[in-house]
Amino acid sequence: MKLFTFLILLFSACNAAHAQKAPNNLIFPYHHQLKFSLFPTHDPVNPGFELSYEFQYARRWASQIGYTVLSNGIHELFDDNDEFYDFSGRRISFEQKYFYPAKHNYPFRKYFALDLNHLKAHTTSVILYEITMHPNDPVVLPDRMNIERSTFSINLKFGFEIPIPKHWMMDISFGPGFKYRKVSNDFAPRYSSYIHGGNWFTDRYTPMEDWVPNIAFNVKIGYMF
Repeated sequence: MKLFTFLILLFSACNAAHAQKAPNNLIFPYHHQLKFSLFPTHDPVNPGFELSYEFQYARRWASQIGYTVLSNGIHELFDDNDEFYDFSGRRISFEQKYFYPAKHNYPFRKYFALDLNHLKAHTTSVILYEITMHPNDPVVLPDRMNIERSTFSINLKFGFEIPIPKHWMMDISFGPGFKYRKVSNDFAPRYSSYIHGGNWFTDRYTPMEDWVPNIAFNVKIGYMF
């Protein structure tokens, strides 16, 4: 969180530095954008609602901050048998963009970006047992498991900002990177020794802490002003 606080302060300083200059913006005639991301609502792992704000300055630079409220509400509308009993959390993102000069007068603007994301999620899930219990096991396994997940990702992305009539625009971006993830639950420390067969559900949320490759892809609809 200290890293994100520093980046947000840096973003604010950039805004203040350029607020008095009214630069000749070569990206779009409008400096501000409010965006809604289409992908997090359909994310099978971390569904939610993401809003972001972008400020364009110094002709070819833009900074974007975003906040996602994680919610399983979208899935519950279409799937009554969802495994999540309770799901909540948030994702904070910061993206620094550079729009490089276009050799031709295209209607869209291409950019490179550094994208940072931090996620914290809590899940209380129904455990779907596919295991073998011994008759003399001294415990009764619970039917709920609390899972805590935390991730931090960094991606280098390539993207397009495409204007749509009447102040609207579309932002499409993708790119590779790395993700640090940490997963813990309250099932593994207490009950794992009593599982005598395989269980895909508890294996899926096995406690771990590692770095893995990551691919970011996002589509946003925005309003410029």
